Amino acid sequence: MNNYICKPASSVEIINKVKDSKFIANIACVDSKKSAEIFVKKISKKYHDATHNVVAYKIGSGDEAIKYANDDGEPARSSGPPILQAIEGRDISNIVIVVSRYFGGTKLGIGGLIRAYGDTAKMVMEKAGKKKSVLYFKIMASGNYDQIGIIMAQIESYNGKILSTVYNSNGGKITFIINPEIFIKLKESLIEDTGNKVKFTKISQSYY
Repeated sequence: MNNYICKPASSVEIINKVKDSKFIANIACVDSKKSAEIFVKKISKKYHDATHNVVAYKIGSGDEAIKYANDDGEPARSSGPPILQAIEGRDISNIVIVVSRYFGGTKLGIGGLIRAYGDTAKMVMEKAGKKKSVLYFKIMASGNYDQIGIIMAQIESYNGKILSTVYNSNGGKITFIINPEIFIKLKESLIEDTGNKVKFTKISQSYY
């Protein structure tokens, strides 16, 4: 898992005309498979009369990345995979692209389709731009009343962002986000300062 990824900087739409066909590409930044599918449904509904609505997306990084490509009726591997290849070639993630094609009567052939879909994906990514997003862990730290103040002070000193503090009969729970590498140092420090009495639970991880 990389400590950062590059995402699309904006959601835009472009039109690429190739011979008699019109390719309309829409791009968005997404953080989950569900949000990607919602975007795909939205664009497919908008261009419901298109000959094809071809989709590709990539979420996450490294071996844990979710990758998807769909030809939507075009010849196998002539449309979705070229879009996904363009995405990976730009070293970008948390991205979904939908290319809606209106067939104009002139067949492009397999090679022509690969170029048209790949070039259209590159064009929309170029227009959208990209931004660097850093990985953060969402952590919950639990401790007794004597440790809560120490935990909060240490989180702030290590540039963590406290999201909430909940008190209970045993003490309290503090939820915060922090860079993974810094979290290792924070954890070591709190273990030493509290005699290993603080419990840490990783809730999730996201790129911001």
